Amino acid sequence: MDLVNQFINNYNKKIPFYEAAGRLAASQLESALQSAGIRAMVTSRAKSPDRLRAKVTRRNAKRENPYKNMREIYEDIADLCGIRVSLYFPGDRNKTGDLIGDLFDIQNIRHFPEQSEPPTYNRRFSGYWATHYRGLLKIDSLAHSQQRYASAHLEIQVASLLMHAWSEVEHDLVYKPLQGNLSEEELAIIDELNGLVLSGEIALERLQSAGNKRILNKKSSFDSQYDLASYLYNYLSNNFRKEDVELRMGDIELLYKLISRLEINSVKAIEPIMKSVKFEKDKRNISQQIIDQVITGDAKHYETYQELRAGSHENEETAATIRSFYDSWVPLENLLNRIAYRNSPKQRGAFNINTLKRLNLLDQESINQIASLRKLRNMLIHDIEIPDMDIIRKRTDKAQEMLQKLQAQFPSL
Repeated sequence: MDLVNQFINNYNKKIPFYEAAGRLAASQLESALQSAGIRAMVTSRAKSPDRLRAKVTRRNAKRENPYKNMREIYEDIADLCGIRVSLYFPGDRNKTGDLIGDLFDIQNIRHFPEQSEPPTYNRRFSGYWATHYRGLLKIDSLAHSQQRYASAHLEIQVASLLMHAWSEVEHDLVYKPLQGNLSEEELAIIDELNGLVLSGEIALERLQSAGNKRILNKKSSFDSQYDLASYLYNYLSNNFRKEDVELRMGDIELLYKLISRLEINSVKAIEPIMKSVKFEKDKRNISQQIIDQVITGDAKHYETYQELRAGSHENEETAATIRSFYDSWVPLENLLNRIAYRNSPKQRGAFNINTLKRLNLLDQESINQIASLRKLRNMLIHDIEIPDMDIIRKRTDKAQEMLQKLQAQFPSL
């Protein structure tokens, strides 16, 4: 007990650290969920010292070898910093899990209900449905002043709003009763509430499905990034096998702003664009690949996209160097699009390196240079990485040289 008391005293001093880490993780996650078009409430908390004392004491009693020092306790307790994701629609659990996997360094995942753990009372219904992720903030997602929070162990609990509410009731009344153990009737009522929650989740899934169908039949524009997200998930699920497309949706909010600004914000307007996207498995997510198709070869579309992303570059010199590259790249990209689809006038959109290879119109050195330029363009336009300015300037010259070469080779295009 002396070690437990020492641990709790030490933890009390660290509570502000865990609270700050939780707020930071919750803020990142909430922003990413909103951008991805997933409706949810995100909250965070540091574990209560009283609850922590009870948990550590209970765990210590069950251990074959009791805790030897505080470090062992800190390593054993994974939920000192907790983040709760309460989903409006339970059907979004898997999408949220993919997003969490991208945002955090995940060390362990637990799915509930766990069949290996029988209920503590005679239940008719299946109990708590959720997924818990344990992990760390990614250090490269943090500002220098925030990097100390990368050591904070996080537990991210993902469930529906209804399930989280029921779980709180059961947890506090059944597992930690303050007024004595519950009667059989009280336990039966809690079980009955669980049944109502599970029925409510089914209703929410049906509501989400009905909304998706409504959006697909919609003639007017998407009302929000949430409508657009529903359309994209359904389009990809219905037209591609899961193993062929990675459903990393990315910043749907940014895509929504772009298509709204360009007045192509409707199913009718965006469907031809969707049909022309190759959806390749590379560093670009779904939103980025659609954006590429929207802006390809069009200087005004590039300019609009850059305006929406204003402030992403650190200084004016960097921004000017990148603009200079785009000024050279866009006309080259436009010409490459026309070359790639010269024999398929009904097709349109961004050229594909493999298509250029199959045409056998360009030598291998040109293909390699174009691939290198395209890679740099993707890195810059999607903030994957900002290379050294000298590299960008050299590639700008290469883009101008390649444009002149191809204009001479294809004068009619």
